[in-house]
Amino acid sequence: MDHQHPTLFDEVAKAAFPIIGTFNSQDLANTVNAFAKMDHQHPMVFDAVAKAAIPIIDTFNSQSLANTVNAFAKMDHQHPILFDEVANAAIPVIDTFNSQSLANTVNAFAKMDHEHPMLFDGVAKAAIPIISTFKPQELANIVNAFAKIDHQHPTLFDAVAKAAIPIIDTFNSQSLANTVNAFAKMDHEHPMLFDEVATAAIPIISTFKPQELANIVNAFAKMDHEHPMLFDEVAKAAIPIIDTFNSQDLANAVNAFAKMDHVHPMLFDEVAKAAIPIINTFNSQGLANIVNAFAKMDHQHPMLFDEVAKVAIPIIGTFNSQALAMT
Repeated sequence: MDHQHPTLFDEVAKAAFPIIGTFNSQDLANTVNAFAKMDHQHPMVFDAVAKAAIPIIDTFNSQSLANTVNAFAKMDHQHPILFDEVANAAIPVIDTFNSQSLANTVNAFAKMDHEHPMLFDGVAKAAIPIISTFKPQELANIVNAFAKIDHQHPTLFDAVAKAAIPIIDTFNSQSLANTVNAFAKMDHEHPMLFDEVATAAIPIISTFKPQELANIVNAFAKMDHEHPMLFDEVAKAAIPIIDTFNSQDLANAVNAFAKMDHVHPMLFDEVAKAAIPIINTFNSQGLANIVNAFAKMDHQHPMLFDEVAKVAIPIIGTFNSQALAMT
């Protein structure tokens, strides 16, 4: 029902503490899953659940293991020992995980930046034979998790591409952007997938959020994959909502257009207009990328360059060699 009632959750937590040691695996997983689903912060509950779960972790089934780490990740609650124990318990039974549990597990580990190569290899091995059962979001999430943790597995990525292409029209904006972004981050080439993603994205481009618009062109640019129609449609969708782009999205968008040598003066003018009022939110890389993109496309905007200089000078010591050269 997704019905918020903070007082009830606090009272549940209060009642649970003295008896948490009597909870079975499903009760423990359900508890943190409920708190996470309602976005109700209660660190003491999560620590207590972890403490109770670790000694009985081998009694957790696949769904309970996945739900537990997924809840901790959703609430951004760090507990490295629990994650290691979940991984140790999951690996021997990884073949019992379904598509959702596999995707959610690695997604949780990636979100918490918790590396566990054996788990990721085990998930890939289990996922490939059942890849056709993965839903669009699960396909996007699994490659996104591997990319975020920088775990190479070309066979998995090829299998995801093969499964994704026939159902690409069922992907939403987030799944389309995340999929190509993951392939680009891992430098995994798959031209057919990128073409199909572009074909699927164009008719629903108005549903893309700012970060998704920036990410999709950034992914195509990183892989040097030409698709002028996609870039034109991204520009068309971005311009009316350009004021909702943050500094990173603005810099990434024009950087992608510049890298692909895709001329779009109106987009660049609107990016400059949106960037100037928030120029102090740009980090050194963002500042370098935005002026480098304008320079590469020979797009004049003296006011933007002056504002970048004004912000860059006090923080010039934070620029790395690449950012200094690009600026």
